[in-house]
Amino acid sequence: MAILTEIGVNIIDPLLRIWDGIISTVPGLIAAIVILIVGYLIAWVIEYILEKALEKIELDKWVLQKTHMQKIIGSFRLSHFLAVISKWYVFILFLPPAAQLIKLPALSAFLLSVALWIPNVILAVIIGLIGLMAAHYTEWKIIETKAKTAKIIGYLAKIVIVIFTLLIVLDQIGVKIAIAQTSFLIILSGIMLAVALMLGIGFGTAFKEEAKKIIKDVKKKV
Repeated sequence: MAILTEIGVNIIDPLLRIWDGIISTVPGLIAAIVILIVGYLIAWVIEYILEKALEKIELDKWVLQKTHMQKIIGSFRLSHFLAVISKWYVFILFLPPAAQLIKLPALSAFLLSVALWIPNVILAVIIGLIGLMAAHYTEWKIIETKAKTAKIIGYLAKIVIVIFTLLIVLDQIGVKIAIAQTSFLIILSGIMLAVALMLGIGFGTAFKEEAKKIIKDVKKKV
């Protein structure tokens, strides 16, 4: 009989502790859910207001005209993108207080780490978008000069900016890129040298006839 009682106690005690843990967690969990719902509603309102404001000032039209990226981005709307990013950033601000109300250390720690990391991801996405726009805008401006090597130089400039942007984005989200940065500097130096040689050869060829005429004039005067 004593053995059966001991076995019953050994089975029931862990179950009671689990039940007590669940009961003690429920109020905090409910409060956390309420905070997240309120946070999402606030974030949604901010998204709606911001998107309408950006549409009012015609941000998308202005960006397309300045960067000439209609063919590249298609139906992409910068105003909507910025509004959505803002919404989720505001929502993320509500994660830490919600996590603190949940009496589950592992889950709370995970939510806190996510809340601290996601803003870096959002910033990385914004940096990436700006970098791509800058790359295409730079290429277009160089090509617009209509120089003989403009297309090649514009393309190289775009590639350099894209790679540089990628390195910044990776660093922003926590990827160690020390070796990649060194390699990029070496590659960039090579590209700059190639461009310099190309320009030198181009100018030399372009002014070859003019140089001959100048030399002939000098010889005649002498």
